[in-house]
Amino acid sequence: MKNIYKSIGQKIRTARKAQDMTLEDLSNEADIDWSFLARIETGKAVPSLQTLYTISKILGISLSQLFEAQNISAKTQDTQRLQNLFDKLSDKNKKKVFQIIKLITE
Repeated sequence: MKNIYKSIGQKIRTARKAQDMTLEDLSNEADIDWSFLARIETGKAVPSLQTLYTISKILGISLSQLFEAQNISAKTQDTQRLQNLFDKLSDKNKKKVFQIIKLITE
């Protein structure tokens, strides 16, 4: 059973780093102590389902992905990074990005 918590923690760490978030960033958004998050990521703490749900929503991954046998794929990590960057843009800049992507893909 301990291995599942270690696996979940590794997935959280991978997703967090893919979004260039620090432990402090994620813990602040999730409203949990950063040291508790560090213990979750190392599999040394057993988080509640609510905590895992909150973390998964912040990281933009599904709760089920945390329980899957395999790690988050590189493709998923890239998608998360792009989504994180895109979310930070103004509406005007989002339109510009769409125009650039349209030009590149035509």
